[in-house]
Amino acid sequence: MYLLILYKFSEIRVPMVPKLCSCLYNGRLEILPSKDWELESIHSLEVLNTIKEHVTNVTGLRPKSSVNESWATTKIRHFLLGRVYVASILYGYFLKSVSLRYRLEQNLSLSNHDLRLGHETAVRWFEDTIFGDSSNMQSTGQGLVQQEEEIEDIKSYVMRFHTGSLHRCDKFRYKEGVNLVGSYSSALFKNFESGLVENDDDILTSFSSLKRLVLEAIAFGTILWETEDYIDNLYKLKDN
Repeated sequence: MYLLILYKFSEIRVPMVPKLCSCLYNGRLEILPSKDWELESIHSLEVLNTIKEHVTNVTGLRPKSSVNESWATTKIRHFLLGRVYVASILYGYFLKSVSLRYRLEQNLSLSNHDLRLGHETAVRWFEDTIFGDSSNMQSTGQGLVQQEEEIEDIKSYVMRFHTGSLHRCDKFRYKEGVNLVGSYSSALFKNFESGLVENDDDILTSFSSLKRLVLEAIAFGTILWETEDYIDNLYKLKDN
């Protein structure tokens, strides 16, 4: 599973972040290169807008920040950075699940709309043929189309989830995925404290490095969902 995830990252030409202790320079954590565009390229437009909002909430960096703002330094606690990373993996995993459901409901909504429109067009043709011009009648197909509600964005779609649906989407589906996230995140943060120069609690880093770490975690979660789906079709995974 991990090798498939590595392969997916190689397809978008993104080298995954090594152990964070190897990214320390004079006590400052820097992750280079940023690879923001490549990490964002795997997401659909509606999902990407939600991801940008998540990145802003987590890092405090605005979507259209200047270079100086991106490279400005900030401090974050070590334990909090680990939690943000794992939470962002789960967030990417969640968004992948939700986006597929969202797209399915969109397609079903459009299909139902086409069926209703076809039905109303046939009725109107029949009335015009039998009774003459029915353009002044109130129950025209055009009127029904205008009353059709617009399809909401993915954020509003998630907001109206009932508790059961939300709970099914906000956790990992298989035990193998849970174990992989646990072992991978542990390896990423292993020996991190011992590499810090000044403070074991606070890490000095740039907003750009924080953004890279969060975007990679989200991409990891998204690719993990796809990888699980592929493997489960070949070898049955254990339900979580």
